[in-house]
Amino acid sequence: MIIGYQLVKIDAQRNDSILPQDPIQINYKVSTKNVGKDDNTKTLRFGFTYEVELKDSKDNKVGDILMEGSIIYTGNNIDDIYKTLSSGGKLDDDIQKEIVQGISNICILEAMQIAKQIQLPPLVK
Repeated sequence: MIIGYQLVKIDAQRNDSILPQDPIQINYKVSTKNVGKDDNTKTLRFGFTYEVELKDSKDNKVGDILMEGSIIYTGNNIDDIYKTLSSGGKLDDDIQKEIVQGISNICILEAMQIAKQIQLPPLVK
């Protein structure tokens, strides 16, 4: 279960040198970078990067948004999950989906606000 998050970096740009041609293609990329364990709270902290890239029909870059941060996960078998990841193993598919979905849920709302502020096309149609 996701119980918290923290954004530590937000970067956004809009390309003013072009007049975007419809349709706008929006690409999202979520990646986890590292994991840490807090024995006191029995949680895992996953570092992440969330990227949004907007391109027009001529493959011109319209803009992009980058966010970095961490998401805090708690659940059963925290010690086993951490041990598996520390030894180069992979997360269980259900846990991986929960973490990626949690990151996406948090960041899409932030990205929509940022896109509006710098006048990028809407991220959700």
